[in-house]
Amino acid sequence: MIDCAFCDEFAQPVEVTRIVARTQSRVLVPTIGCLTEGYLLYMPHEHTLAFADLDSAELRECEQDINYLRGILADRYGPIIVAEHGPWKCDLGAGCCDHAHMHLIPVPTPDRVLKEYVKIGGSTEPYRTLVECLASVDEAYVYVSPTSTMHYIWPATEFPRQWVRRVCANIYGKASQWDWRDHPFDLERQWTYDALVGTSLLPYRMP
Repeated sequence: MIDCAFCDEFAQPVEVTRIVARTQSRVLVPTIGCLTEGYLLYMPHEHTLAFADLDSAELRECEQDINYLRGILADRYGPIIVAEHGPWKCDLGAGCCDHAHMHLIPVPTPDRVLKEYVKIGGSTEPYRTLVECLASVDEAYVYVSPTSTMHYIWPATEFPRQWVRRVCANIYGKASQWDWRDHPFDLERQWTYDALVGTSLLPYRMP
């Protein structure tokens, strides 16, 4: 048995969850700690530690989903950055949850997010695809993608927990409110759910 709040939620009837869209294998939910309307988590339905643990075919499907979602969400919320703090075996790295999740966050200045990652991790060359990027993983990692054709990855060693939330909270003038445990942003989460549930977030279809 796995003790996971996400797995427990996904097992519930759709009408009592915060899922706004799903396929057979992945779900999309507004996050607790919704710093701004439109902040979502893209997650495997089955318990998986990190997206790097998925095989290449599954990752290609995820990349297609994410690229499509970025376009749809950008029409409503502006540029979308994608980030993951990926654990590796028993090392949570910069993450705080062992159920894989990609952050999809509306941010008006994606380059500013990347610069904050570089300050800690150092300069690195981007991969052009998510599949190529995560194929390089052999330890806990942080991943960020400012655009659909730029994918960056670093060892998680020097990065603090919830790093992407710290960076984005600062951009939104909420620098002290980055921790979702203390600042759940319930209203923004509800607004996101109300705005997106039942909409045509293809290839998703609610059952």
